[in-house]
Amino acid sequence: MAAAASAIQQTPPTRFRDPAENRDLFLKLADALFIRRKVSDEEIARYGSYLWAGDALADRLAKKFDEIGMQRAMPMLNTALHGNLPADAPDELVEFIVETKKDPAWLDRALLEEGAKLSQRSGPFGEYVLSCVSLMGGYRSAAANKPIAFTGQLEYMAPRRLAEAAKFGYDVTRTGAMAQGAPGFNAALKVRMMHAHVRLMLDRSPKWRHGDWGLPINQADMIATNILFSSVYLTGLRILGLQISDRESQGVMHLWRYIGWLMGIDETLLPENEEQGMRMAWLAGVTQPGADADSRLLGQALLNVPMERAESPVEKALAWLEMQLRSGFTRIVLGDRAGDDLGLPDSPLKYTVAFTTPAVFALETLRRVLPGATDVAIRLGDAWQRRMVEKPLGGKMPAFVPPQELRRV
Repeated sequence: MAAAASAIQQTPPTRFRDPAENRDLFLKLADALFIRRKVSDEEIARYGSYLWAGDALADRLAKKFDEIGMQRAMPMLNTALHGNLPADAPDELVEFIVETKKDPAWLDRALLEEGAKLSQRSGPFGEYVLSCVSLMGGYRSAAANKPIAFTGQLEYMAPRRLAEAAKFGYDVTRTGAMAQGAPGFNAALKVRMMHAHVRLMLDRSPKWRHGDWGLPINQADMIATNILFSSVYLTGLRILGLQISDRESQGVMHLWRYIGWLMGIDETLLPENEEQGMRMAWLAGVTQPGADADSRLLGQALLNVPMERAESPVEKALAWLEMQLRSGFTRIVLGDRAGDDLGLPDSPLKYTVAFTTPAVFALETLRRVLPGATDVAIRLGDAWQRRMVEKPLGGKMPAFVPPQELRRV
């Protein structure tokens, strides 16, 4: 990595905040509700050190791909992921394929399926949480959002970029999706290599402020993102009224533990259960920097997607209503301060969750007692999600190809 980064690895970058100085009332409430055992100073310091850590396996391959050129490298990667290593495959690619096809000792594939079934059953509620909470929560960090801002992935092509992100989330959370060579398995590895390529580009850029932000797409930010899609996701579903069994909770956490492992997150950071995940979510939250102009830019880009897709006056009116409801749910879950940081409108419509949640909870109670109802919910939820992720792509599947240049140079 760049000399600028290696020279200052002994101390955290300036983005790292002391939890004792954090005055966010929402995080203090989360601490009181979810953190059963005080996070130690050692845990905090260890988390800060991961702001300098990358993904050695993928980074070696990214450097090799950079040498041979992406036009040659990406077809080679796709061929290898489908089980056919090219005869001229570099050692780094062989190593990458061999290592990622080794199942970790803790992997329970039956538990992966439980997590996938809940993800499918969540239907529109799952999409709502991932968009309004998981993605919005990630954009709030003035440092973690910088790779997206530098590549211009949302500022210049928000609808397409978000559709591809949704397709990735869909692919990795289907039943059978994480079998070796399956669509979700391959998507996770493609995104891992895309991250490694962007990390290499940003690490070389004179515009990247290592002393302020640490290493681009570092381990601390990767685990923070992973938690937004697992522990925080489960919390959001419960707020919307879904009833989640212990087995389903364990399944979702296990699924994202494996996805995180495939995507290069240090195994020691990956939580085994929801409680560990909430501790990590709190730790990431209290040490993250506040929001900045990029936070608002990204938040607005995400919020405005329904309006950008609307054409007729009726569609635009419905899009406006959807935007009010989505920004309201972000405020309910992440807090009004987060909503203000992201530039989201504050509307009384955010309180509609007080009426919709009991209704959803009642329907969920019926689902649990009616024979076969859960299987029906899984099929319907999956069908809704499939339609929602495929329609914006217009039949074109995402290639997860890394950008060839930075928007900020």
